[in-house]
Amino acid sequence: MMLTDIVKHLQETREITIITHITPDGDALGSSAALGLSLIGMGKKVTIVKNDQIPQKYDFLPGQSLFDDIDIDFIQPDTLVVLDCGDRERLGDFISISEKASTVINIDHHISNTMFGNLNLVDTNAAATAELIYQIIKLMGVRIDMEIATCIFTAIASDTGCFRYDNTTSVTHGIAGELTSIGVKTGWICSRIFNMRTLGQTKLLGKAIDSIRIFHGGKTAVMSLKKMDLEESGCDRQDIEGIIEFARDIEGVEVAVLLKETEDEEIRVGLRSNEYVDTSVIAAVFNGGGHIKASGCTIHSSIDKACEMLLAEIEKGYR
Repeated sequence: MMLTDIVKHLQETREITIITHITPDGDALGSSAALGLSLIGMGKKVTIVKNDQIPQKYDFLPGQSLFDDIDIDFIQPDTLVVLDCGDRERLGDFISISEKASTVINIDHHISNTMFGNLNLVDTNAAATAELIYQIIKLMGVRIDMEIATCIFTAIASDTGCFRYDNTTSVTHGIAGELTSIGVKTGWICSRIFNMRTLGQTKLLGKAIDSIRIFHGGKTAVMSLKKMDLEESGCDRQDIEGIIEFARDIEGVEVAVLLKETEDEEIRVGLRSNEYVDTSVIAAVFNGGGHIKASGCTIHSSIDKACEMLLAEIEKGYR
């Protein structure tokens, strides 16, 4: 799909609805807000579906007033833009609006994307969906002001670990350089999304670190959090973002796993790798997906059983 086709459709459409995946991260939120603000600047009527709770650490993002709690039974969008979402199932309870929309525009960078849109822009070389949104905004002729720039930078910083991950490219740095010249508070944003934690989040991190188990001769590190851990720390599932990196950073570890008990017999799994294991292949076994070095899935079992099944698949990646 040509980028220009999507730009042309957005330019010709009056009302546009934007949605991203459940448990949204910085790329999902920043991309949605940046596109929403840009389209409003063009005189469009824009609604961003609030598909899940927005993590507190992103409460500085401009454009949050655009995120709306919508009754799923009373929305039938003409054009629906789905951002940073590998498949329809990641829309959670709002999967039905993607089926009711006249035109679905799917913009993403995940290697596991199922190309579910009427118009699909999926670039697995992009470090973040926000890189694609940046290009769309440029082609639409919208001036990138401080608010839009802050949203795009936050999205890119979130998905690149503040430019530490090897998905970061010269294109990524070029975009970041332009946003910096506009005046974005780059250091403050990176500190806010990666370093700042509430007391409850810090206690939850402690529980996750205490749970670490090592397998495969030191190459696999597994963290686990139960529902009661979140309750005791006063946290919810949004507060888990980033915790898995503490397992991946252990010397000698290639694959890190975070098992999160969200309901009885429902385990949400985060997977990260350092160099050579393709985590998207592992996640796909359990109907999940993502990137080579960062993926996720959901397993309906106990934590111990989920761990056992995952370890068997991870071991294949070491052969």
